[in-house]
Amino acid sequence: MVRKHFLMNFIAGLTIAGLVVVLTGCGAGLPKELKNEAKSLPNAIKTGQSQVDKHKDKYLSLTKSSEFKDVEAFALKENWIQKFQLAHDELNRAKILYDKDLKPLVSKNKPELTQGVKQQIIRIKKILQDAEELARTPVSRFSKIRGAIDNAVSLHSRSKKEAEQIQWISDKMKTGPTSKAITDFPDLSEKINTRFAPLSKLERQSRDHLSVVAAEFGRHSAGSIADYAAFADSTQALASGLEQAKILETKLTGEMAQLYASYTKILKDMREEYFVTIKRESWNENSDYYDPKFATFQRQVSPELYEALTADNIDVIAAITAGFLGSSFSSNIGSLWKELSINPTEQWPGRGHNAASFWVEDSKETYFHKYMLEENGETKETDWEKVDASFYDANLEYLGMAILVKPYGVFEQDRLTQAAPPGMAYVGNSKYGEWKKDNTGNQFWSWYGKYALFSMLFNSRPSYYSYNSWNGWNNNYRNRQPYFGKTKDGFQQYGTSGTIVKQSPGFQSTNFAKSGGFKSQAPSVRGAGANLRGGGPKSKGK
Repeated sequence: MVRKHFLMNFIAGLTIAGLVVVLTGCGAGLPKELKNEAKSLPNAIKTGQSQVDKHKDKYLSLTKSSEFKDVEAFALKENWIQKFQLAHDELNRAKILYDKDLKPLVSKNKPELTQGVKQQIIRIKKILQDAEELARTPVSRFSKIRGAIDNAVSLHSRSKKEAEQIQWISDKMKTGPTSKAITDFPDLSEKINTRFAPLSKLERQSRDHLSVVAAEFGRHSAGSIADYAAFADSTQALASGLEQAKILETKLTGEMAQLYASYTKILKDMREEYFVTIKRESWNENSDYYDPKFATFQRQVSPELYEALTADNIDVIAAITAGFLGSSFSSNIGSLWKELSINPTEQWPGRGHNAASFWVEDSKETYFHKYMLEENGETKETDWEKVDASFYDANLEYLGMAILVKPYGVFEQDRLTQAAPPGMAYVGNSKYGEWKKDNTGNQFWSWYGKYALFSMLFNSRPSYYSYNSWNGWNNNYRNRQPYFGKTKDGFQQYGTSGTIVKQSPGFQSTNFAKSGGFKSQAPSVRGAGANLRGGGPKSKGK
């Protein structure tokens, strides 16, 4: 007799497929929220036009006030009244874009047009914002210049203090952290000056703005005609300039401090964990009434068993079959079933059920790294850190290697992310050691004090980097590609497949080594659970 749960799954599959067809035929198109947003734009344009008129009425009312007389010359010079026409022009442009570009897309109602509709909506909304800003300009400008006239004394005093603070910040950074960094790292002078340039430019601009403020305040104090528009703009520029100077000070201080920090991140160990959820459906083979019962079993499994359970050609992994002399159990994965430690009749629903099938309902892969962190010559080992599958696979060949390095005299944005032997990125830097010659005249790198740890990472007997090895890495691999090195016999020297790690007692005791990682790296196992073939509902474990 055909297994009943397969029949039900088949029927359910047909039902779902039918629903997909119906939904595809009737409901496919642009997202409802997006269509509603697009269709709301004509009203938003009309509202914008009304708002422009309201702003204009408010402005015209101001022009009749006694306060307007002192700013009238600036209103004429800057043509404030024209801003309302420009705002209406923008709104008319928004309407044309809606009718010509957006409306036809919405009418087609095709899902592949979603991105185009979004872009047009953003474009039109930006025009609406610009129109609103134009319409607000006359009143805003009036308030700003009127305030400059009424508060000239306090604004002048404040501006002088702000300019002095900007000057003080610039001088402090120039003679302090920036100057020290250039002295300590002369090769980085250009990069350091480039980072200081925005603050230096801001300081020059502040002097120019202060000159304007001083000149116009002098005219104001003398009762002469002053350019209050320029006065107001320069006082505002100094206020915002001080805020920007403080931001640049913090940023520059942090960047200069980066040059005095040093760290290396070494991949010390790797671990993979695989989990499966096995589901069982049982039923009474002799009954005409279909009354299935389900049970689930969650297990952590080995990579080999995980690969077998999630293989594309696996449907049902085990079954209990009813027979004349009783039920019998059979495994479709052979002896691997024993590794699951599942009693086939555990949680059995009752005496009436005499048949069942087992399948992989879900699967999950979890990956971990352990690192050795070196910072300014001090080391510590991390606990296990969870990483995603792509990062795990990307670093599978880099056991025992530095996967992230920032030496002294290097900015964070220039740190090294290409895997290399630990300490290799420090070689050649006088902060860490110096070149010496052995008895044969060959150069090798001799570490200073606490950095000697890099010569003892793999064995108790120290090892050193030769000049030829470092020079080859520095010229051909640095910031370009991983560097594994080669032995005299041409074998890979560093990394998971390298001779040094495989022969290192410290790495032989790692979880990766004990789990057989050196014998076989099987990235094909990773992602194997993405397409399950179980007898139950299709699932994607990740």
